[in-house]
Amino acid sequence: MTCEVSKAPASSVARSPSCGNARFRMRKRYQTTMRTALALCVLLLNVSVIQAKVTTAQGVRAARQLLRLEPAEPQFCGTPLAVAAAEARQDADPLARGLLASALERPDLDHQVVSPAGHFRLHYDMTGRDAVDTTDNDGNGIPDYVDLAAVVADSAWQLQIDVLGYHVPPVDGGIGGGNEVDVYLVDLGQGGNYGITYPISNGGSGPAYFKVDNDFSNTIFGGSFICPGYSGTRGTDALRVTLAHEIFHVIQFGYYQGSDGSWWQEASATWMEDVAYPQLDDYLQYVCSFLLNPSRALDSGIPSADFHSYGAAVFGHFLDQRYGRDVIRWIWEEHQRRQSARLDNFDSALRNYNGNVLGVEDVSDAGIEGAYCDLGVWSWFVGDRFREGFFEDGASYASEFTPAFPVAAKVALSDSGRLDHMSRAYIRLEPQLLPGGATIDTELARGRWRRQLLLISADSLKVRDVGTSGSISIWGWDAWDEVVLVLSNVDVVGIGYEYEVIVTYDPELNDGPAPNVLALESGVPNPFRPGQHDGTYISFELDQASTQTRLTLFAADGALVRRFDLGERSARRHSVRWDGTNEDGVLVAAGIYYTVLQADGVEARKRLAVIR
Repeated sequence: MTCEVSKAPASSVARSPSCGNARFRMRKRYQTTMRTALALCVLLLNVSVIQAKVTTAQGVRAARQLLRLEPAEPQFCGTPLAVAAAEARQDADPLARGLLASALERPDLDHQVVSPAGHFRLHYDMTGRDAVDTTDNDGNGIPDYVDLAAVVADSAWQLQIDVLGYHVPPVDGGIGGGNEVDVYLVDLGQGGNYGITYPISNGGSGPAYFKVDNDFSNTIFGGSFICPGYSGTRGTDALRVTLAHEIFHVIQFGYYQGSDGSWWQEASATWMEDVAYPQLDDYLQYVCSFLLNPSRALDSGIPSADFHSYGAAVFGHFLDQRYGRDVIRWIWEEHQRRQSARLDNFDSALRNYNGNVLGVEDVSDAGIEGAYCDLGVWSWFVGDRFREGFFEDGASYASEFTPAFPVAAKVALSDSGRLDHMSRAYIRLEPQLLPGGATIDTELARGRWRRQLLLISADSLKVRDVGTSGSISIWGWDAWDEVVLVLSNVDVVGIGYEYEVIVTYDPELNDGPAPNVLALESGVPNPFRPGQHDGTYISFELDQASTQTRLTLFAADGALVRRFDLGERSARRHSVRWDGTNEDGVLVAAGIYYTVLQADGVEARKRLAVIR
């Protein structure tokens, strides 16, 4: 064997290999391999010991996959495996602990360089299996791929910490050579991973390091095997989204790193990819795994086994667009306070955010239940059902085919099913110009439920909260192209909640009764984003005809913003579209606004949030 001595470029912080330390590394790797093999042999003889603790068994399997000793499906982010292995290490017996330690051991690479802004220390090889492309067009002695990774990593730091306000992650005490976040550029494509973030310490939160692929050229990258027709990224585009994703994991672990939050770790990190690089739309490759499975719980799925958690980036986009981007950070801060990732944390964060940021006075329906119900409505208007005012990328999302519910005159027809907690079902009716209307009844065995009714035509949409019980009467349904009942279970735990839906078509339900009270509803959507949404629709119901009807919008300080003089209106439901402009035709600023309905001296008020 020969050993060449090479000197690293002066501009990099590199360890120059010598024959002596090369042999040391070979001996170290050989010893590590032998320890791993020995641990595996003993572990196989002591399967009962491993299986005695579920967390240990899961951690050992995760370790085997990380070490490529057990085949795994493509993960795209192997972080959940690393978290499972790290947690299992705490309670594992000495034999299993050796395997877990090997899986969590840092790579031993020859070169390292600190990023221009000083936030990251990038480790890489120029020869061997993990070698990066050594092309160095600028002649600075550092491969261009490493230069690009360093610049992109600093850019992700600036976005996530300096702009979005997340905490600076804790340091690791210089384990990798300094207090920067350590990044290892290695061949992950063979294991089906874009990147892997490793928690360094035990406990609820702490520092982390991560790996990303050394070239993103493996055939696993850029495929469309998850959602047909939606391809992932390759090459330097994959490098960009992966760095945004894994750096957000490092930040997350500074808040809370428990495996009970794996689904949200992946969902919000995949959301962050699109915040950083919206033009790449890499997250679209996962969306179908979430939207086409509405009966699965929001927080279901094992990120190391399926893609539901990555597709749940849709939930991140919903929260961002419905409430504002900062709400994601509020949720992570709540996880940090409670040192858990329970859905109750989402409830508290949303209530606090709605009350303190959006100025909602009554937050009784401003938590996770209300948010999940709205998500169910938004998720209907995707693909070929896309409408302005819901998901910005909704036209590109996969939509579930929902057959029309069969109807027969004066005959009650039923269907039933089961839902997990925080999941939903859609019941779609097609009037097809049939006269009359329909009555919908539901039998909900147990748990907490919410029902919403969507009345949809080509140029109109009404969203009605129809409570949790009682018959739902749809009068004169031929005014609509389709009627959709969104049935949501809003428990935070549990599976197998049974429901039954009974639909009776009645040709005589032509004209509905007049409302028995004057009622003003919040705009749809609310919050409203002028410039992104074509308008917010403010609906109201009159219990009796009004000769002088007026809808007025005021700013929080009482200043007049916009007035709609509606004149005479009959006793029924009405709707007014506001495009977000004032009386002078200028788009209003972000803030809280008040809508005031006046009908022959009777008045009703509602609050509307505008986000820019």
